[in-house]
Amino acid sequence: MEAIRHILVANELVSYRESIAAVLRTSLPNLEVFEADSADLNREVLRLWPGLVICSRVTPLVEEKVPNWIELYPECGPSSTFCVGGERYTKEQVDLSDLLSVVACA
Repeated sequence: MEAIRHILVANELVSYRESIAAVLRTSLPNLEVFEADSADLNREVLRLWPGLVICSRVTPLVEEKVPNWIELYPECGPSSTFCVGGERYTKEQVDLSDLLSVVACA
């Protein structure tokens, strides 16, 4: 599996996205962390080819092209879906350590 070099954070709300991106930049200084509006998710995936996407709603393009993704609380529901190296699982009450662990596992 290829190491993650780029992370794209495109979840809603903007304040959550900015906070998550700031923590990732501080915790993972060797990786590039990008932010995008959810409406621009597909365009940014094609531009960046990220190794990890964190978003509110996974698109077919993300599922097809991104090896690792997190669908973070879609529709403000109680759970999130993770896909790490093709393995999917669901988790409730996701915290920042869960997001960081995806990078460590990938």
